[in-house]
Amino acid sequence: MIRLAQMIRAVVGGTLLLAVLAAAQSSPLIMKHADSLAVARTYGTLLLQGRVHFVHDTIQFRTQRASWNKNTEVVQCDGGFLFTHPSGSIQAQTGMYNKKKEVATATGDVKAADSAGSYMFTGEHLIYDRKQEILTMPDKPKLFQFEHQKDSTIDTVTIEAKRIVYNKKESFAEAFNSVKVTQKDMVVTCDTGYFDRKNNWLSMKGHPTCDMKNYHLTGDSLFLVLDESGKSLKSALVIRNAHGVQQEDAKKGSPGSVTEAFGDTLYCEFANNKIERLYVNLNAKGFFYETDLPDYRNLMDGNRLDLYFKKGKMDYAVVSGKAQSTYFYVKKDRSVAGKNEAAGDTINIVFDAQKNAVKSLKLLGNSTMASGRYIDLEKENRNKALKEAAKQDSIAALQKEGGTVATLDKKGTEKANIEMSDEEKKKKAQKALHAFELRKRMKDMAEKKKAADGQTQKTDETTPVKNDKNAKKETEKK
Repeated sequence: MIRLAQMIRAVVGGTLLLAVLAAAQSSPLIMKHADSLAVARTYGTLLLQGRVHFVHDTIQFRTQRASWNKNTEVVQCDGGFLFTHPSGSIQAQTGMYNKKKEVATATGDVKAADSAGSYMFTGEHLIYDRKQEILTMPDKPKLFQFEHQKDSTIDTVTIEAKRIVYNKKESFAEAFNSVKVTQKDMVVTCDTGYFDRKNNWLSMKGHPTCDMKNYHLTGDSLFLVLDESGKSLKSALVIRNAHGVQQEDAKKGSPGSVTEAFGDTLYCEFANNKIERLYVNLNAKGFFYETDLPDYRNLMDGNRLDLYFKKGKMDYAVVSGKAQSTYFYVKKDRSVAGKNEAAGDTINIVFDAQKNAVKSLKLLGNSTMASGRYIDLEKENRNKALKEAAKQDSIAALQKEGGTVATLDKKGTEKANIEMSDEEKKKKAQKALHAFELRKRMKDMAEKKKAADGQTQKTDETTPVKNDKNAKKETEKK
């Protein structure tokens, strides 16, 4: 009996619900008021002027001028348009209401809002499906979603795009082309975006980026989860071509820091708007540096990279799979003393958050042999400085001697001055000097030979010839 009574109540309740829905569908479109009425030439069309007021079931709309086609049950409003329904209102310059489809269309400086004050639309065109409670804005739309807090403040999420579709029942928005989502200091951009306000998540694809204070994320697709209050970011997942950047500003005399990570997949966890963990998988690469030493980047490469943070600063890191790392040792005076290079299957690194420095490093090797070395950059710099100083001293000594290697002066017609300002010119000068000395020696030898030949010829001419035999012998001796 009890079960039978329940069944009867269910049937009766269902019948009543169907009756109510049927009544809503069959309820007539009523013109409540108009200052004037005229019949148009088109059959079944009425032209209404002045304070026109229509009612259909629980909705109503007002305008100053309207044409009412009673056959199609469509009302076109040209003198302003104010459309109200139990859950909100729509205002525009012109509008139209189709009673059969229960669809309202608004055009020109459109503003739509709900009665609870949880959302507002602005744009140039809007289509409102009353049955599904779906609003579509295809022209310059902006969607504002408001979250009223216990302290009487209001958190606002703004969505801009070329086209937005909003499902009021599900608090779900779809945005297409040139999408931009703004909430406090978080700005998200993409080609296509989905925003579930009820469950506090955003999904984006098509060149998505996410920027917050001190953080930047980008990749092929991006999935963000907000905390329960919807105020701050809880986690972020970047898929393919992932890139993440974390920055910390300088505080109390300590320099700021920058951490970057790249890979196929990147996942971040946040708490109180501070990063707690960053995970990079497949072809993971990362580096970090201090802002006053941007040329000294500490590197981390491997198949996987796990970074853990405390209060926004790096605390612990694990590099896995063909791991490699390079870390610079910075002294208290901010000079770079040296660098550590390490390789292995896994590298565990512990950081000193206060000093922004590596505290300890542990290498594990299996398929890849663990190895590490320390390079003394101070020693290298000293050796370079000594070589440079020796070079400068040599150049200075040469310049002190006059800077001229050789001067060739022959009756004022040939002069050569070769300056030794560097090593190359020094070599050229030495070659020129050698050639000059060689030419001078050859010239001296030629002059001596000529003088000797002239003296011999003069002696022969003054010596008398005694007889032919003696002359012949003399000639053979010469």
